[in-house]
Amino acid sequence: MKRRLDLIDQFADLVVGADDPRRLAERTLEVIMSLLNGRSGAVFTREGDKLNLFASRGIDQHVLDSLQAVWSRFRETFDKGDTFYVPERESDTRLPRDGGHAGVASFAVVPVSNGEELLALVYVDSLDPHFCSAHDLERMGKFSRIVAKAVTETGPMRQQAQSRAEAWETYLERTPVEDMEREKLLLLLNRNEWNIARVARLMGVTRRTIYLRLQRYNIPRERVPKTRLKAARA
Repeated sequence: MKRRLDLIDQFADLVVGADDPRRLAERTLEVIMSLLNGRSGAVFTREGDKLNLFASRGIDQHVLDSLQAVWSRFRETFDKGDTFYVPERESDTRLPRDGGHAGVASFAVVPVSNGEELLALVYVDSLDPHFCSAHDLERMGKFSRIVAKAVTETGPMRQQAQSRAEAWETYLERTPVEDMEREKLLLLLNRNEWNIARVARLMGVTRRTIYLRLQRYNIPRERVPKTRLKAARA
């Protein structure tokens, strides 16, 4: 019963964190691992012929290296949308005998697609052989839809962040230093109820400097009523 409640909590967190694509992928991965009793897991996004780590829980360098080898050898399998499941690593003849996946007894790799386009891979492994049933693999496939949502939303969010950064840089380039100083001074004064001494301390200058800047920037001094000061302190 406790495990069921834990999973319900994880689903709730999954919904709450849906505004952050990477967090959404991480929480989805945690739910999948809980359902399958997985040891470690990861989401890898595809960029051309390369895989990039997008989200992970507990993986090591052995997993990273071995999954790259699996990706290189079985790329067509993933492009077709087929899951790659290794029930017993030691006896599976499809894998390179290079000592990869150290300590892992079995693992599954599920493709994440958007229509016919392969977007990412979801990887989960276990210390136990045959840790996945056909039903488990089917459930992983269903969760991959959430991962697809996270991966596809990351691009627009990155572009929006870049656009905001570029807009801020343009503002800094075009705005005179004195105008920015004036805006900063007004902001601090309004936030601190026009307490000149407090603003001077925040800016690391003397009270006289604040008065001089008020004159330089032609800012009329505001007299804050005592009732407003009491309300602000309450």
